[in-house]
Amino acid sequence: MVDARKVKEMAAKKANQFIGNVSGKVPPHKHCRICQEPIPVAADPRVCKQQTCIEQNEKDEKNQKTVRIAMFVFFGLFAIPYILALAARVMG
Repeated sequence: MVDARKVKEMAAKKANQFIGNVSGKVPPHKHCRICQEPIPVAADPRVCKQQTCIEQNEKDEKNQKTVRIAMFVFFGLFAIPYILALAARVMG
């Protein structure tokens, strides 16, 4: 039978060893959303200085905005008739 407490202790010990080895050698940083290059923590938006990454990030943000608007429009197309049907049932 497996001793769960022993397994948890071993996993915690391994995790602490890994974190201890890495934390002192690598300075805090983020990664570019496009090319995954290390960038400063304060970088906003989270992209490096390469023009291709900046352009791709702007394109991605525009696409996300379009999808978000489309989602609200489609939600409205289904929600408004449902709400009107409920209002008609309550009124009538």
